[in-house]
Amino acid sequence: MASRDIAALAPLSHAELADLMAVWPKSSPGLALQVVEPMHVLSLRHLPGGGTSELTAAMAGNSLPRLPGPGRCCGIEPRLIWCSPTETLLLTKDARLASALIAALRPAPGALACALDSSAGTLVVEMRGANVEALLSRLVDSDALPGNAGQASRVRLADIAAVVWRDAPDCAGLLVDRAHGHYLACWLKYAADGI
Repeated sequence: MASRDIAALAPLSHAELADLMAVWPKSSPGLALQVVEPMHVLSLRHLPGGGTSELTAAMAGNSLPRLPGPGRCCGIEPRLIWCSPTETLLLTKDARLASALIAALRPAPGALACALDSSAGTLVVEMRGANVEALLSRLVDSDALPGNAGQASRVRLADIAAVVWRDAPDCAGLLVDRAHGHYLACWLKYAADGI
């Protein structure tokens, strides 16, 4: 569910984090998995043509690069991830940037572009180490995995929807609905065993 106020970004509560960490895979020299908090996640949506122009203008006004192409992502902070021809995700720790985009792209009648805040409903995981590829190939169809830096894809992780992106051969990111956090932690632990 989208939050109306960027200040309402609710980091994982102590109890929720403790619950996740109880089943979270332990870090090893070849694999480290970390929940990135706080993270502002905006769904930038637009209609082709005029909507693309509105979104591009709002992004340029906030010193953001152009929209990434299909199957691509760009930047680290902030990060833009292509999801579909009419949706791009923006991930940032910068509350001011998130607030500015939400203000510039408020959903309204006649608007051809908008920014929806899904921060409170998402979980972002950073994966680092030489065994990132091995872990991902146990979770996701290897044909769907982004293989090179700057690539991203929407995938099915076990039986939940996820977005995966690649920053380097040994660094990738994963985004899922926060409601699946415990389920994700169990799958990560299961898949990481023996790597």
